[in-house]
Amino acid sequence: MTQASPTLSIQHVAVAFNDGPPVIEDLSLDVAEGEFVAIVGPSGCGKSTLLKVISGLLPARAGQIHVAGPAANGPKPRIGFMFQRDTLLPWASVASNIAVGCELSGLPKEKHAGRIAELIALVRLQGYENHYPGALSGGMRQRVSLARLLAYDPDIFLMDEPFGALDYQTKILMGRELLRIWEASRRSIIFVTHDIEEAVALADRVIVMSTRPGRIVAIHQSLFKRPRDPRSLRGDPRFGALVQTIWSELAVAD
Repeated sequence: MTQASPTLSIQHVAVAFNDGPPVIEDLSLDVAEGEFVAIVGPSGCGKSTLLKVISGLLPARAGQIHVAGPAANGPKPRIGFMFQRDTLLPWASVASNIAVGCELSGLPKEKHAGRIAELIALVRLQGYENHYPGALSGGMRQRVSLARLLAYDPDIFLMDEPFGALDYQTKILMGRELLRIWEASRRSIIFVTHDIEEAVALADRVIVMSTRPGRIVAIHQSLFKRPRDPRSLRGDPRFGALVQTIWSELAVAD
């Protein structure tokens, strides 16, 4: 995918905590408009830290991050964050949780109901509008989290192991749902995961990071056309070969 006009440009970024040793060092990466990028790497290499720096939640010690042109300083209204565990309001219904995203996006109040109904249909939760998070499965709660993120309508989705707490089967189903929704919206996604198969199944490019201080040691362009089904893709010999290649790179990087 062309990188001529990146939605996000990370330039020579370094991160350290309290003047300690670097967590990330001299990391540069461009993400194109509508591109799905997955990041894998050893635990502690700075994957989640990088997302926090992109979002403005953490400062960079050096380098710059540009979002659609201007330098990123502080929280960005055009960037949305989805965490491994849902951050739903336990006292609010499915519809009310999604309404939070509508409010943050600045959508006029009179349009909330229509947008919420549209998103509930998109994530296939019809009939659960008035249910509370405690009555939902883990996969259903993550669907609500995704709907709330879509209601916020960011240009860039930062996703920090959003399906990591789910069982294997549900994780694959959620990956398929994410691709279905992403195909409709085509927003830029940076997706952090420890699951190499998940990264290869979902992304346009897989970025491999080294152990701390985190650097990019390899970048793999996807071999698979879209639309794609993450479940059936796993039977393709090229899929297994790419997964093994990335495993080998991680073994060297660790």
